[in-house]
Amino acid sequence: MLNYPQVELDFMNRDHAEFVGLRESLLAALAQNAAPAAIEDLLDRLLAHTRSHFAEEEHLMRQVGFPPYPMHKGEHDRVLANMETQTAKWKQNGDAQALHEWLERAVGDWFINHVSAMDFVTARYIAAHLPS
Repeated sequence: MLNYPQVELDFMNRDHAEFVGLRESLLAALAQNAAPAAIEDLLDRLLAHTRSHFAEEEHLMRQVGFPPYPMHKGEHDRVLANMETQTAKWKQNGDAQALHEWLERAVGDWFINHVSAMDFVTARYIAAHLPS
């Protein structure tokens, strides 16, 4: 299980927990040699969840005029592009080992770093600047 901080916005904490749960489900499915269709479904759910979460976060950043919005948005765009690439690779070649390594290392490390740095600061700024 990933160890990451809670942030000042409840929706972000809920979304982060859901992201972690989907990642863990994918890792478990791979470990159990689940059917490729089941893994594909989980990958599609992870991608859809991440798109939705990023869109909500970006909306709030724009709403409150978060100064480093372009940098945070750029990170989101990079991560989504990578997720789309990895999902397409899975659908094309079904390489379970490569998918496992990506989820375990790249996704896990990115998630902890992103929440601990970017999301922590972003949530604090948004919480302080949202209209009451």
